[in-house]
Amino acid sequence: MLEISDVSIILPLLPSIAGLCIGDLRPHSMRSLIFNAADVRRVVDHSLAAETQALKTVRDLKTGLLVKQPVSAPAVLLAYDHGVYLMSNGQPRDILIGERSFVAYAKGCDPFLDPDWRARSRELAGDDDFGVVLPWAHDLKALIDAGAQTVVLNLQDGSVEIAAA
Repeated sequence: MLEISDVSIILPLLPSIAGLCIGDLRPHSMRSLIFNAADVRRVVDHSLAAETQALKTVRDLKTGLLVKQPVSAPAVLLAYDHGVYLMSNGQPRDILIGERSFVAYAKGCDPFLDPDWRARSRELAGDDDFGVVLPWAHDLKALIDAGAQTVVLNLQDGSVEIAAA
């Protein structure tokens, strides 16, 4: 029998974001973002149920201009600005309060709960803000449905490993 703690999926970064340096990761330097599975479930369920997905912004390799492209599958957005978090890429947005969407913050990176969120966010994700569309809502749902209590995104060498415990 497969134990949920033994489950991990290694997914390469999409070509549109392969050049993006998430958290200024050096070769062989792994950073783990840990999320509460119940919070991630809400993010994933919203994305899966959404009428459409928000467009992603990519750089056109020929012109160098930023262009909008459709997202091919239900997705979550890994973002770093006011904390490090996952949010649904589904439209319409999952509004929590006013203009603020529901998000699942990484452990230690919630500006509303963690006094040292800024330092912890920089430690895990670097100094630059970013947003990366990850079309893996189905994969995350499968891990949570299998009993995961936490979802872990390990960032290393241009790839993201999804793990659960």
